[in-house]
Amino acid sequence: MFLNHTIIRLRAFECMHFGIVAIGSRGDVQPYVALGLGLKGRGHNVTLLAYENFRDFIEGYGLEFLPLSGNIEELLHTNDVKKMIRSGRFVALGIYAHTRAKETQQQINQELVAGLANADVLVTSLLGISWVSSIAEKTNKKWAIVQVGLPITPTKVFPCCGIDQFDFPLFNRFSYWVFHYGFWKLNKKLVNDFRLTLGLPTLKDSIFKKIANDKIPNLYCFSSTLLSWPHNWDEHVKITGFLFLPKESRDQNSGDQIPKELTDWLATGERPVYIGFGSIPVPDPELFGSVIKQMLTQTQHRFIFCHGWSRLAELPDHPNLFVVKSINHDWLFPRCKAAIIHGGIGTLAACMKARLPLIILSILYDQPFLGKIVSKKKIGIHIPFKKLTAEKLIMAIETSQSSEIRANTIDVGNGINNESGLETTVELLCSVQFT
Repeated sequence: MFLNHTIIRLRAFECMHFGIVAIGSRGDVQPYVALGLGLKGRGHNVTLLAYENFRDFIEGYGLEFLPLSGNIEELLHTNDVKKMIRSGRFVALGIYAHTRAKETQQQINQELVAGLANADVLVTSLLGISWVSSIAEKTNKKWAIVQVGLPITPTKVFPCCGIDQFDFPLFNRFSYWVFHYGFWKLNKKLVNDFRLTLGLPTLKDSIFKKIANDKIPNLYCFSSTLLSWPHNWDEHVKITGFLFLPKESRDQNSGDQIPKELTDWLATGERPVYIGFGSIPVPDPELFGSVIKQMLTQTQHRFIFCHGWSRLAELPDHPNLFVVKSINHDWLFPRCKAAIIHGGIGTLAACMKARLPLIILSILYDQPFLGKIVSKKKIGIHIPFKKLTAEKLIMAIETSQSSEIRANTIDVGNGINNESGLETTVELLCSVQFT
């Protein structure tokens, strides 16, 4: 039994309306697009709520989209945020983002209440749990947490990411308490103010304690090749596997079409090294631009640089460098020989799926944690961005091509390709026994 309370089973033939709240960057939103497509493929209706700047991306996949006020890309390029990213001050960044969020929170609350009004089942990421849980309680609707990031459910097996300076049972338990305390400390007043507007009693204890007591379904959508399911977790907490966009959907999406210039360039030489930081702006554009120039002059490697949300100065016009704004990772990565990335879990997942050796230039939050896992599993190299030099990166590329790392990436990639993360997550959401 998934939950040992009153059972209301959602059978496969019942058409349900799922309201999915995806708050975050592109790496946070894309897996929920995949989830929406999976649910839609099972005959359910899906509405996805995310920041306005994701409208074209979400609607390009044929999903119903409702915008939330805010633009996280613009926020990441403010001077204050760029300084925090450059210094790796994750806690300061979280506090700053919270302060900025308060400016639009009342408007977002109204958008969430209206946008989820017609949904039968509410699904949210970590950043939406406080608001979605309150709406679900007020409207007596079923709800579940689907997280694409690393766990925040306490365990002694591994520490909470971002608070992973040590790794032993007592500290690991403590690290989750620290995360829960800090999260609730920041959000308590906003959440309880919102609950009062809904006519709900205020919460004295942490939202995480309420979630645990209510045994809310909590699905972690990452591969068990990264972290295994701890035996102290209850049955309502699952690890399901990564949520990848269905290949047929990406092939049909006009925004994912491959430029002919790129296919021609790929055909002219050996496999390139991919470079991309996804939705995290490069912390030091001048330094990184200089590193790219040095790699072009000191090696024969070919590179494809994906700007993403980074804004670098003009890069050199060089035959061994191809620059794109964005690209279909599923198509490109099997055509590369290594990837230099920030270590965000979305890009990491795509690299691992493609059996691609990794070089993690970690910046903050879960990235150092994942960099350590990559290094420990010997599927790549971890270099904190603060310690980056051209020499270190050139050496890392050479090391990534070793027979040991290449063999390990094949083994891990095979494991991920044998998982069915999307299907498993959809099945659990469609057949879950809600209270």
